[in-house]
Amino acid sequence: MIKKESIEKNQQGSESRYLFFGDEFLVKEQVQTLVSNLLDEKLRETNLIVLDGNTLDLSDLFALVLTPSLFGGTRVIVVEQTSLFMGRTDQKKLLSKTLEAWRTGDRKTAVRTVAQLLIVAGVDSIEVEAGTDWIDESAGHPVLPEDREALAMAAQAWVEEGRALPSGSGEGLLEDLLQSAFPEETVLIFTAIAADKRKKVYKALEKRGRVVECSLFEDKSGVSLDRSFFDRRVRDALARAGKSMSREALDRMFALSGKELRRLHGELDKLVTYVGSRDRISAQDVELVFGDFHEEAFFELTNALRTADLNRCLPALHHNLKIVAHPLQTLAAITTEFRRLLVARELLFTVFRSSWKQGMSYDSFSSVVKKIRENNPKSGERGKHNLISMKDYPLYLYLRDAQKFPLEKLVRIMEGILEADIMFKSSKLGYSSPQTILENLILTICTSDKDKTLKRATERR
Repeated sequence: MIKKESIEKNQQGSESRYLFFGDEFLVKEQVQTLVSNLLDEKLRETNLIVLDGNTLDLSDLFALVLTPSLFGGTRVIVVEQTSLFMGRTDQKKLLSKTLEAWRTGDRKTAVRTVAQLLIVAGVDSIEVEAGTDWIDESAGHPVLPEDREALAMAAQAWVEEGRALPSGSGEGLLEDLLQSAFPEETVLIFTAIAADKRKKVYKALEKRGRVVECSLFEDKSGVSLDRSFFDRRVRDALARAGKSMSREALDRMFALSGKELRRLHGELDKLVTYVGSRDRISAQDVELVFGDFHEEAFFELTNALRTADLNRCLPALHHNLKIVAHPLQTLAAITTEFRRLLVARELLFTVFRSSWKQGMSYDSFSSVVKKIRENNPKSGERGKHNLISMKDYPLYLYLRDAQKFPLEKLVRIMEGILEADIMFKSSKLGYSSPQTILENLILTICTSDKDKTLKRATERR
């Protein structure tokens, strides 16, 4: 939620000290609006100073703020993503954000947020290099092995970059700075993921300046944006572009979107470009542009499923669940993937029986599948599970990966999928904890027949 009173005062530029914290996209949006109101475009090159909060030297900041501008006019200093206003209660939020960024391949954000976690938790580079004990202490509970590995790698990446961890002991200096008299027309802006309202530096800034909390409006389930908030954001963005949208199109966009505001606006920009000079956007336009909104996350999940590696499958599942409208979508994706693998395995023992070779290269496969299609004219007919109608490379990957799954295991997985589907639709667990059902299904997928035999033997003893 963004406080209206705060926004109005920010746009007037009546304060000299600001803290914006919360959703990163909303925070940047508010800071950009404030900077635009404070500085003419021509003065930004000389009068706008942006500092990295993770490598901030408070002594340098103190000197910078209290030194009058050489160029005259308003001067704005922005300290981005600082941990100075965070407390130990924010560690879980930082840990979660680090893992989310690392899993989606956003290495830059993961390394930045893990550095903030280390600073807030009071962990130094020596502890990072000594092992992973700091991770459980920072989380306040035992961390899953795959999460532990991701956090350790992100922290090690920060250390290897040779970036020192600022000490939290400088908060007293920051408190002195916030209470000092600033030179006329100097404005200091801090941004952060979170803020601890009990900290002295927070209270000092709140007393002398303006604090704005920027958080998303979510629906009651927490899996998507609040509908009125979503509609307002979309319509405002389209109005700025001189476009409008039918109610049907807006409904379809909401159904396809998750709650990542940054990505939503990125897709809106693509949509505006796609329709060109047309003023009205249709549901079909939305379908074409937003159809692959979650493609990347589903691709990550299906890729992990084919490995049957628990360390890859569980993180991919957890990420997928964050962006789908309902967990049943995830179950449907898992079902489709293993049905295709089952069909691919059948093809290996029928259509491709004499031509498929273990370790076959893609180049060799291309000539083989071409002949098979020529000899089977109906193979090009599109069907839900007619894999031969696929493009060559996806088909090659399905055949290659189907070799990893014995028929007995694929049957057992399909039985597990059926059981999960029934539990979703007819049990209290399906309503209260659908994630648990899917996690158990992942365990079924990632447990080998050898592991099951060993477990049974152990239980008999």
